[in-house]
Amino acid sequence: MQQISEHYAARIVGRLFSKGGRLHLIVDADPESGFARVSCQMGDANDVVTIPVSDCIRLLANSKALKLDGLNARQTDYRVIERDQRWFFKTREGQFGPFADRRAAERELKQHILLAQEEGRSGRPQALQAVT
Repeated sequence: MQQISEHYAARIVGRLFSKGGRLHLIVDADPESGFARVSCQMGDANDVVTIPVSDCIRLLANSKALKLDGLNARQTDYRVIERDQRWFFKTREGQFGPFADRRAAERELKQHILLAQEEGRSGRPQALQAVT
C-alpha cells in the first residue's frame, strides 16, 4: 500500500464519517502502511475494520455536511411515536414502521438521518417506504 504523510494520518484520527447509514470513527492511521482502523457499530456490537487511508479521506470529504446534532437533538426524540402498541418514526418523507420496539425505531431513525446526510438529501424519497 502507498505510504501517506504523518500530517494526513494525524488529521484524520478521531474524525467521523457516514457510510451505508452508519456512523464510523477513525480510531488510528498508520502512515507506513497507508491503512486506518475504523470503528462502526453493527447492531449492538462495535466492529473495527481496516481500510485504506485514501478511502477514509474520500469518505470524510463526502461527509463534510454531517451534523451529529441532528441525531441527538431533542426534536429527534419527538419523531419516535407509539400507536396501537407499535413503534414508528416521522420524517419529512412520511411515517416509517412499524418497528418491534422504541429502540428499533430510534435506531432506524438515526440510520435514516445518516443516509439522508450522506446522500445530501433533504425531503426526497427514501429507500424505506413510508406508511400512510
